[in-house]
Amino acid sequence: MSKITLQVKFLIFLFVFGTALYNDVVGQTHNVGQEAELILAQYQEAKSDKIKLELISQLVRVIHYSDSAQKFYPEAIRLARLVGDAELEAQNLNRLGVYYRNMNLQEDALKLYEEALTISRLADIPVQIGHSLNNIGQIFFYQDQFEESMNYYKEAESKFLEIEDNEGLAYNYNGMSLVLAAIGNFDKALDVINKAIKIREELGNERQLTVSKFNRADILMSMGDYKNAEPDIMNLYDYGMANDKIRAINALEKLVELKLKTAKYPQAINHAKEAILLHEEKPYSESMIEIYQMMYNYYFDRGNPSESKKYVDLLEREKDILNAEKTKNYLAGLTIKKQKDEIASLYREKELMEINNRFKLYLSFVLFLLAFAMFVVFSIYYRYYLKEKRNLLTLKEKQKQIEAQALELDRLNIVKDKIFSILTHDLKAPLDSLWGMVKLIDEDNLSQSEFEEYLPIISQNLGNNSMLLENLLIWSRSQMKGMHVQLSRLNVHKLVEENIRFLLSSGYYKGQVIENYVAHDIEVEADKNMIDIVFRNLLTNALKFTREGDQIIVDTKESDNIYTVCVSDQGTGISEEGLKKLFGNDFHSTNGTHQEKGTGLGLILTKELVQKNKGEIWAESTLGSGSTFCFTLPKL
Repeated sequence: MSKITLQVKFLIFLFVFGTALYNDVVGQTHNVGQEAELILAQYQEAKSDKIKLELISQLVRVIHYSDSAQKFYPEAIRLARLVGDAELEAQNLNRLGVYYRNMNLQEDALKLYEEALTISRLADIPVQIGHSLNNIGQIFFYQDQFEESMNYYKEAESKFLEIEDNEGLAYNYNGMSLVLAAIGNFDKALDVINKAIKIREELGNERQLTVSKFNRADILMSMGDYKNAEPDIMNLYDYGMANDKIRAINALEKLVELKLKTAKYPQAINHAKEAILLHEEKPYSESMIEIYQMMYNYYFDRGNPSESKKYVDLLEREKDILNAEKTKNYLAGLTIKKQKDEIASLYREKELMEINNRFKLYLSFVLFLLAFAMFVVFSIYYRYYLKEKRNLLTLKEKQKQIEAQALELDRLNIVKDKIFSILTHDLKAPLDSLWGMVKLIDEDNLSQSEFEEYLPIISQNLGNNSMLLENLLIWSRSQMKGMHVQLSRLNVHKLVEENIRFLLSSGYYKGQVIENYVAHDIEVEADKNMIDIVFRNLLTNALKFTREGDQIIVDTKESDNIYTVCVSDQGTGISEEGLKKLFGNDFHSTNGTHQEKGTGLGLILTKELVQKNKGEIWAESTLGSGSTFCFTLPKL
């Protein structure tokens, strides 16, 4: 048996016996309830803190296994500190720690045990020192810190031997045996648990004796001594059948395991069936999961699919029940922890209130003078603060204005530089060419045939300049915040047709086929001049990057609230890197199929105009396979 399995089984068994003891208490509810009510009434009428401490300590001993005990422990501890009774303080700290341990709040329990140990040592109270050491050893055992656990148990053993406390020794040996078994020292573990059993037989504590014998059975089974383990398991079974069926189920789990290991399969099956019947009467999922698992493995190994299927179904159902129960217990633990914190907070608040009441009379006048002085200081400071705040706000506003003006000035400088660049390079070169040609004509240095040859080039350059100037003027006005949307009802088909007719006579037209597939009845509400420029720029781009015979199509798609207008071409297309640069703030341009030059301004302006008309624009393209530029316009 592994160390982890041994610990888990001990925790489960501890829970079983805790539950059983609680059931024993519930079975005596009438008597316990009457005794608790009597003690509580006496406590409420008591005048002396010492008497109150004795009564509340007696009360928590009576109701120790009930949830209601938790709220009385902090008061018992507070009273013990108040009257200076270190023994009752340590005792109640240890008992409260046991309560938290049973609720799986191990860290909280450990803090209480350590506090009890400190108090017990300072006051030299051997019994409470021993119990505190035992309790701390148990927590370290749960946390797999076996060496530390054993050290605490050995120190507790020496303390109990010193004062001849046999009951404490029995608890000590019981816990120590578990640590020894966990580290694989089974012979020593068996020797120690036998000591615990002998003491408990002499004390006549049947319940604790059953616990120790069952622990011995676990050790014997780990050693493979099934014959001697069986009587101890049967002892638990008999005790459980007489007192609580949960303990009987726990014993049946071990009996099933024992019979399977000793190849007494019919007896194992009978024990499992008996456990199932008891489980229906008194549910206990932890042991039943182990039984179902063992029976499933047994039938699966023997090739009995029907029985193995039955037990695996029972196993899964029981796991679900256990998981739900664990979740419930976890939430209960959180609730208890929260209640603990709230109770501690209430007691701290109560203590503070008592201290405040004692000094209230003496401090009231001082506090009044202090409050008055603070009021005067605060008034002066507040007036100064308001003045400084107003000055600061004024300063921040001026700073924001200066920063905004600086940013705007930087932006306008960039715009200005770009405009000058366009005027210097993109407009100057065609005009210089035109001026040179005019000079040649004027000086009769150009023949008629040469003039006719250069005329299309002049026309193209002038057309390019005209388009560039138009874009430049509109964009410049937009950048200077002088452009406003003038909405009107537009027929999209007519607007496309007008732009196609205009561009057929421009220098960009090279014999391409331009198709207007926009439906005649599509109308939108937008700024005509802006959308006109949008169409002109997109169609110009399409003409620029296509060759003679290539097809350019303008079409629309309709959705719920918008029209999507697309200009598609069969031109040179755009690379993936080029697509990323479109519609950005930088001026990016590429020469056309006839080396037509551009500034990159057209698409920047197009994007801005589309957005001003509550639309979006994008492009799709593959290098060498044409491009599609789309933008949206809201429906009427």
